Parts: sequence; C-alpha cells; structure tokens
Amino acid sequence: MALTHRVLGWDFLRGLSAAAVATYHLLYWQKIAFVHTLGSFGVYLFFILSGASLAYTYGQRIDVRRFSFKAFLKVRYFRLAPLYVLLMLLVLPWKIKQLGLSQDLFWLYLSNASFLFGFYDPASHAVLVGGWSLGVEFIFYLMFPLLMLACRMPWGAWAVFALLIAVQVGWTAAVFSRSAEPAQLLVLYTQVPAFAAYFMGGCLLGIAKQKGKLPVFVRADWGVCLLLLGFGLLLAINPENWVQALTGWRGFVGAGICYAMVYVACRLDLSGRMEKISRSFGNATYGLYLIHPVIYFGCSLAIFPYLGMSQPSDWRLASQLLFGLIVLVSAFFLALVSERYFEKPIRLWTKSKSAALRSH
Repeated sequence: MALTHRVLGWDFLRGLSAAAVATYHLLYWQKIAFVHTLGSFGVYLFFILSGASLAYTYGQRIDVRRFSFKAFLKVRYFRLAPLYVLLMLLVLPWKIKQLGLSQDLFWLYLSNASFLFGFYDPASHAVLVGGWSLGVEFIFYLMFPLLMLACRMPWGAWAVFALLIAVQVGWTAAVFSRSAEPAQLLVLYTQVPAFAAYFMGGCLLGIAKQKGKLPVFVRADWGVCLLLLGFGLLLAINPENWVQALTGWRGFVGAGICYAMVYVACRLDLSGRMEKISRSFGNATYGLYLIHPVIYFGCSLAIFPYLGMSQPSDWRLASQLLFGLIVLVSAFFLALVSERYFEKPIRLWTKSKSAALRSH
C-alpha cells in the first residue's frame, strides 16, 4: 500500500523554497535586487521534491500493481485546483479589464482550470504569477507512471535520467542560442523538456528513500544549517543576467546544489519541536507560492492607487523591505488558513465521495 507518513525534511525544504521564490519576486518587483538563482532554482527544487514525494508515496503500490492512474490523477488534481481556481476567480475582474469578456478569456481560464495549458507555452498562458510551473507539474503527473515503469527495469531509471539530462541541456542550449527578447526567451524556455530531468532525479531519490536506502542520519540543527548553506551557495553564484544563471557552469552547479539539498532534507531528524515547524512549512508551501503575488499586485495596482500612494518600487529601501516582509508573512498566514479550512476539507470530501462510490 502507499505510504501515508510525510518526509518532514522535504516539507521543511519545500517551505523554504516557496519563501525563497517569494523573496526573489518581492525584491525583483520592487527593484531592490535581482537574485535570479534564488527564483529559478527555488522553483526547480519544487520539481525535484515533487518527483521524490510521489515516488516515495506511490512506489510500493506500483511495485505490487495496486496503483490506479485515475485515482492518482484525481488526488493530484484536487491538490492543485481548489486554491488555483479560487485565486483565478479573484483576479478575474483584472483579466476582464485586460482581455475583455471574450472567448479567448474563457478558453484561457478553462485551460488553466484543467492545467492542460502546460502542454503549450505555460509561461504565456498562466493566469496567475508562477502558475506556469503548475502546468508543467501536471504534465509530469501524466508522465509519472511511465517514469516509474522505467524504474522497474535494471538500469532503466538511470538510462531515462541520463536521457532527460541530455534533453534538458540540449533544450537550454537551443533556446538561449537564439536572438530574442528576454520575455520571449522565458516563454520558449519554460517548457517540459527544461525540467523533466529534475522531476526524474527526484523520483530516484524518492525510490531510494522508500526502499530504506536513505535512513535519517543528520541532526536537525546541522541539517537546517546545511539547507540554509545551500540557499547561500545559490546566492553566491547569482549573476547579473537571468540567462547566465541557467547556462554554463552555473546551470550545472545550481542543479547539483538542488539535488544535494533534497538528499540532505530526506535524511534529517526533525522530531520534537521541529516536527511542528516542518509540517507548518509544508502546509504553507503551495499557498505561499500562489498568494504572495496576489497580495503584492492587489496592493500595488488597486489599493495603493486608490489611496493616492505611489508604487512600492518608488519607496525608500526601508519601507520596501518592511512591505515585502508584511506581504511574505501575510501570505504565509493565509496559506495556512487556506490549507486548513479550504483545501484540506475539499480533498477529504473528494476522498470520502470516491470511497462511497467504490462501496456501491
């Protein structure tokens, strides 16, 4: 049967990654600093953690052939959809103002609600900031059974992993060799081939953890320091241009740091007081990632102009940092509220309805 307990180290790292991405956005939007490696590799950590968590949770069930792809997709959809759809509806008036009440807007919302926009230019079709990664993530859900099937063959998993690394490197080189505007390069780059190796690498770590090959061995204090060191190293290799963060030696070093952080996280002893903190970080991850842009742009584009205030990018540094901290803390709090009172109840209701249908 599928494992039901959580890997607390992965929960903790997932929350740190969401905070890193949010910090990158808030610094970037306010023109304080441009920490490209923190934003890019913070998202790539999500892909590794996703593959690791899924392989850890479902690996045993797949081995004994008790895996239902339909049930898997249903569970994963209702993990992503409730908050994403709610926030899409929240920003709908703004989207109507941008695009008009048109057929294009209808299809845009339908493709986002189904997450099928991940098949084609998710960066330009995501309704929410950061939503592109969820479109890519859903494609990985569709690929997951095939990747796990490869893992059942001798050396199959490593062969697929090596192939996907070659695809990722080739895709990155092909995209950034073009002469195009940065926004166009971003759209071209943020496709499934650019991240599949991260997801597959995570699956390998998840399988190793599920089979007991990665037991706990790092104390919480040392482990937390190592994870923070990982983010510090990402900051240390940060270049002036975001393209440079993903190419050359920085691309390889950044990817290596991400895999090392996920490896360390799954071997942490986070019992006692750290258990509650880790669970809170894990529970807040998804909401923090999606909510912080809504708060920031809701304030800067709607509330502040109404109050006659200037944009945060025009404020003094101390005021900008304080506002960024308020957005970050507010998003974290709202994420916990959303998980407890909105997202989790929907997931439990969905599971209960599915169980009731199976019993008839």
